[in-house]
Amino acid sequence: MAASTEILQRLQRDINCLDDDDRATRKRAIEKLSSETIGRRDPLSQDDLHNIFKAIIKPLLKRFSDPIEKCRQLSIKLISSFLSKVKSFGDFLPYLIPCIRSRLATPEIVEPSEEIRLQLVKLMSNLCSLCTSDDLAVYLDDFIAIMQRCIVDPFPDVKKESCNCTMAYANLIPSDKFQLQSESLIKPLTVSLAHQHSKVRIACLKAIGVTLKRGTITPLNDILPSLAQRMLDHSPSVRSTLTEILADWIMNLLDRYSYFHKILPLLLTSQTDELPEIIELGKKLYDKAGEQYEKENEEELKDQLDFENPTTSSSRPRLGCRILVQRNFSKILPALLRDAADWTVTSRVKSTALLHVLLIHAEDHVTQHIGNLLPGLYKACQDDEKIVADQAENCAKVVGKHVHPDIFVKLVLNAIKSASGGGGTAASASSLGSCLRVFAAMLSECDSEKLRPHLQTICSSLCNRDICLTEQLPCQIQLLHIIKAIIKNSGTNVKPYCKDLFKILIYILALQSNENLRKQVEETLPELAGCCEAGNKLQLYNLFMRDLLIELKAGHDLWVNSSPERLVFECLLRSSGPVVGRMLDIAIPILISNLNPEKDPELRLKFFTLLSNLLVNANVTLNSEGNFISYIEGVIADAIITNCVWKAGRAPAAMRTAAMSCLWALLQSGLAMYEQLADILDEILTKVRSCIDDDNQSTRLVSCKVLHKLLQTCQEKLDVDTLHNLYPDLLKRLDDNSNEIRTVVGKTWVTYFSSFPLPYNQTLYSAHLKAIYNGLLIHLDDPYPKIQEIVLEILKHGGKLNPPLLKELVEQVHHKHRVRT
Repeated sequence: MAASTEILQRLQRDINCLDDDDRATRKRAIEKLSSETIGRRDPLSQDDLHNIFKAIIKPLLKRFSDPIEKCRQLSIKLISSFLSKVKSFGDFLPYLIPCIRSRLATPEIVEPSEEIRLQLVKLMSNLCSLCTSDDLAVYLDDFIAIMQRCIVDPFPDVKKESCNCTMAYANLIPSDKFQLQSESLIKPLTVSLAHQHSKVRIACLKAIGVTLKRGTITPLNDILPSLAQRMLDHSPSVRSTLTEILADWIMNLLDRYSYFHKILPLLLTSQTDELPEIIELGKKLYDKAGEQYEKENEEELKDQLDFENPTTSSSRPRLGCRILVQRNFSKILPALLRDAADWTVTSRVKSTALLHVLLIHAEDHVTQHIGNLLPGLYKACQDDEKIVADQAENCAKVVGKHVHPDIFVKLVLNAIKSASGGGGTAASASSLGSCLRVFAAMLSECDSEKLRPHLQTICSSLCNRDICLTEQLPCQIQLLHIIKAIIKNSGTNVKPYCKDLFKILIYILALQSNENLRKQVEETLPELAGCCEAGNKLQLYNLFMRDLLIELKAGHDLWVNSSPERLVFECLLRSSGPVVGRMLDIAIPILISNLNPEKDPELRLKFFTLLSNLLVNANVTLNSEGNFISYIEGVIADAIITNCVWKAGRAPAAMRTAAMSCLWALLQSGLAMYEQLADILDEILTKVRSCIDDDNQSTRLVSCKVLHKLLQTCQEKLDVDTLHNLYPDLLKRLDDNSNEIRTVVGKTWVTYFSSFPLPYNQTLYSAHLKAIYNGLLIHLDDPYPKIQEIVLEILKHGGKLNPPLLKELVEQVHHKHRVRT
């Protein structure tokens, strides 16, 4: 006591100098006070320091508002030093805290120096560690006012220190007192949550965690959007910190049971993070929460805990975690489905990812929410962002695993029917594709035995014309996925319904030009054959093709070029290989009917192309069973010849070309013998002669080839008069503007002369021969040497009919030729 009195007497002038007008004098006074008290080599006792501090605190506090920054800094530092040395604070706090409040808690910043503001906030933090709860509880208003202002301070370090001070003060004073004003801290903390520095955001999150835990939890509803944004923070440290805080809340908040449905979605979002470390942290913390929930509700969950299988896959969440989700699922799902349809991509991605986690925990509890869940999944599967649609598909797989098919099959099939335009609703390709995608995902994970009773309903429903005849690629892809899921899931159980599945696969193959999809269908057909115990895919065609053709025949007379049934028919005939030879009794009438001249030209052109392609390899297609020969006459008479009639216009011209090409393919195949052609040969030759003189070069060319093949087929069976009728047309083609046609007709002339029956009456038919020889001799002097050679070869063969006549005519024109060899 004596020492403190003596020191105070010695320092009295320095204490008075604290108010001096000279800045240097004030500074020296503070420095001397420090060196003579706290900075002494021989430390003073706590009582002496207490007495000295009590005497000088008021002058020192006045220096908090000194115009000179150094003086303010030294005075704060000196007071902080005294506070760390004294043992009681009751004499100082009534002066100190109001003074600090006057410097920090004003609407406008009074203290211009960031470092001084930081120093003052640290002083407040020191008080929380030095003082007792009783010392500081009475200053609740002051602390709250100071923290409200400093949390939103422009200086990041002040923000961080203010958050630390808030946590220290909240943990120090009684919770019932802190609750009185804790809510007023939430708004400034929420504002600072968006600060650009991750360390500031972390400090704010920690402060919010303690504030809500020690104070009132009412503001939680207001800060949920901000917390949700921080779960998407670009800084992993922020996300992991928030995960720890949420886990602490769910385990330790006093009124946590009322807020589980608010906290759970945020906590489980950590399990959808991009970093494995945060995912693992989220799972670990939520597992602890689930364990605590089990202990807190042990009596209620006793039977389930006893039934819980400890050998269950480690990937399955523990019972407490599952029950927590199941009991709050109905409150979480509606908002989550709304977010899954949000306009921002990030929200949709995170919402569908969180939904997947929730469904894993909800398991079969989701059954009672299936009516609300499925429409949300349909919509999410339509999303333009691939990741959203993929996550929705994963959700559907979880639903299919846990929900009984008795529940979901009917619901999804009704949605598919509605999206396809059934039931009077407008068809939507995107909606149909999403419904099919969800269904495929659910079937892929469904229990095979539970699904078995529904296979007939599923297969017959998907065979609906509005569904399986869609030409939209996404829909067809999902139809294929459904079939693959059924085959993989049900195996030989699907045997009674293979016809329906085969029909769908053929429709996909027929209606889609995407090579990758067609390849997948071709790979799936053998798998389906295995389920049907059919051996290979050709056996599938053998089993089911006739029934499909019968279905197609029912409306074949109404087909147009764009009819999907036409594509299916074409696909069947092209893909079935030798099996088509067993279906001629159905296939040929359909072909002939759709080659009727009254039909659409484009449609007929497609059928001519199909028929020509089949005839190219007729022995392994149409005639694989040797039965096509009996249909040749009908095909030529009713399908080919009828389309060779001359009509004006480009479309009829194209038909004549196609018809002639088809006839040439038929003759080239070697199936058409004289016996099949005899009854209609005159009609064929009439149409061929007409087409040889066609305006279209391609038609003329093919017609010459057809005539050549006809002559080869008939050999010497044609009568002389018929042959004589042909030569004017052949001579005319030697004058054709196309050298290719002239070359082909040259070969036809050789065959033509070989077709004359012997003996030939030279005298009776000399006029015909003279006309032929004279026409040919003209071209013996053709400008093109190749034509000259061809005509020479023709004359060598034709001259055998009447050599003297040919010699005579040659001598008559020899002097007129430019080339006389």
